[in-house]
Amino acid sequence: MLKLAKELKFLAKHTLIYSLGNFMQRIVSLLLLPVYTRFLTPHDYGVKELVALSTDVIGILLATAISGAIYRFYFEYKDVKDRNEVISSAVITIAAFGLFALLFLSLATKTMAKYILDSPDLYYYFLISFASLWFQSLNSIAYNYIRANQQSLKFIILSFSKMIMAISLNIYLVCIVKIGVLGILISTLTVAIIMNFILLVPLLRKTGLSYSFDKIKAMLKFGLPLIPAQFGAFIVHLSDRFFIKGYCSIADAGLYSLGYRFGALPANFISDPFNQTFQPRRFELYEQENSEKVFGTIFTYFVCLMLFAGLGISVLTKDLLMIMADEKFWSAYKIVPIIVVATTIFSFHYHLNMGILISKKTKYLAYINFSNGFFILLLNFLLIPKYGVFGAAYATLIAFIYKISLTYYFSSKYYKIHFEFIRIGKILLSAAVVYILTVPIEFASVYNSFVVKMSIILLYPVLLFGVGFFTVEEKQKIVDFIKPKFLTVKKRFLA
Repeated sequence: MLKLAKELKFLAKHTLIYSLGNFMQRIVSLLLLPVYTRFLTPHDYGVKELVALSTDVIGILLATAISGAIYRFYFEYKDVKDRNEVISSAVITIAAFGLFALLFLSLATKTMAKYILDSPDLYYYFLISFASLWFQSLNSIAYNYIRANQQSLKFIILSFSKMIMAISLNIYLVCIVKIGVLGILISTLTVAIIMNFILLVPLLRKTGLSYSFDKIKAMLKFGLPLIPAQFGAFIVHLSDRFFIKGYCSIADAGLYSLGYRFGALPANFISDPFNQTFQPRRFELYEQENSEKVFGTIFTYFVCLMLFAGLGISVLTKDLLMIMADEKFWSAYKIVPIIVVATTIFSFHYHLNMGILISKKTKYLAYINFSNGFFILLLNFLLIPKYGVFGAAYATLIAFIYKISLTYYFSSKYYKIHFEFIRIGKILLSAAVVYILTVPIEFASVYNSFVVKMSIILLYPVLLFGVGFFTVEEKQKIVDFIKPKFLTVKKRFLA
């Protein structure tokens, strides 16, 4: 029987470690925010985002089919030789196909620059970004291998190294050399190349360069439906920037992208690292007795943490921008609460899709994401011309609700998680109360405002106690965890 306490401990340990690694990767953007907002204009920031988003579309076509299947087929085999062959075959396939595809796409960079950036002279931005994509696609396989083998400490060390390199290069190229967006792109490419030598070369020495057409064929059969699925997901997540650029301006696209980055922080720092542990782990556990109930309880705790983080980001972003960024970027905070709710809802997808992946019915992911893509395009077309960035934010929220509804419907046919709806309702109630209490607070000093709001947000766990969220067993475990530490502090204080 699958034991909840043991599994929670395992997930908590590796999630915390991956959170730190993820934090170090994501913190680059936050630490560089004062740099970007003082050495770049909103228009420049919009250019940077549009180049990155355009490259992401290419990345979906290049690597999704293989990289999306690695976890599923790595654990399909027990023999180390077969597992190594899965990894090496994936590397060779992505390297060869990716190089050919990007060389071909490089011929279209002037056209892309003309219609996306309104300047064909900026074509070399895409050339640099494409080169970065090729190296990053290969690096992602190495990261998948690290996560599949639960090498979380190694992940931390690599993330820290990457963070230091990225921050140093960005500061040098943007602040000292002062080449703006070009400096950011060159920095990204340089870090990707260096990480390629650190990650991929040792990996291939370990796995060898064996190649299996049968394994790649099976992985492609599993992964090809993920391409339209991922493409649909891209449309849902990122097409709004292009609509905003078209109906508003590149500067508005830049401000929206900045607000979206803040709104996605709970997903970046909780959902993403959690999934780096949970995604491969659940394929090992789903056949065990009682797994449906255990996964349901895990989901409850997940929602609790996501809303806690979401409260902090929703309430504090305005103050953070006023402290960190130039005034011309402050208005980005207005869409953050909407994006926080939207991305939190989207993160539920990774729990609700169990049945689809277990049964290998990945065609449903294609149906869901592709239909969702058409839906968001319609919403963007209807809402953005009239409501601007707010239309984009609400379109995202509506589309994500649609997505998880369909995911739950199809997935539950093959594997039905036992969700704790009453406890989840108590979480939502507590979060709503805290949000209502904090939003109206404003002081002359932004620092005072920040401290008071933070203090109220920290009452969230206390409110959960008040509404009876925690079970008797959970309360006892909390007491058992806190009491020894309290007695130790008290003893030292009295001494």
